[in-house]
Amino acid sequence: MRHLLTARGYTFVDAILQLSVLLLFAQLILFYSVWFKQVEKHFFYAEPIDWEMFSLDIESQVSSVTTMEGQLNGTGIRFVKNGEEFDIECFSSLIRKQKNRLGHEPMLTGVNSCKLQVIGDQVMIQVVFINGRKEERTYEVFVSSQ
Repeated sequence: MRHLLTARGYTFVDAILQLSVLLLFAQLILFYSVWFKQVEKHFFYAEPIDWEMFSLDIESQVSSVTTMEGQLNGTGIRFVKNGEEFDIECFSSLIRKQKNRLGHEPMLTGVNSCKLQVIGDQVMIQVVFINGRKEERTYEVFVSSQ
């Protein structure tokens, strides 16, 4: 009797069961690949977080300044705050800050191009990141008479 059961070979029911298991694993692999892309998008690309932190930093920098002026060709801005002179400018693949014309501090990296303009009592910053993403923000400048 045992010989008769093993001699039957590969049946249609076996094929259906194996195909259903294969399809189940294929769906799981597809689900995890889509899920991983979403996780990668939110956790491995810190660009939006960097932009928001940069934006908050700029907003605090341009509050209560005594003077504000733009540099040539929209490459930077210069302002005086608490008796100290600051330059914020586009340089290579970053935006950097310089205090009293000594040294440079990176503020935002991964920048392909940027433009900083003083328009009346506002500062407008346009940034194109290396991956092509564009950001633009306008900040109110609070000029105080110290």
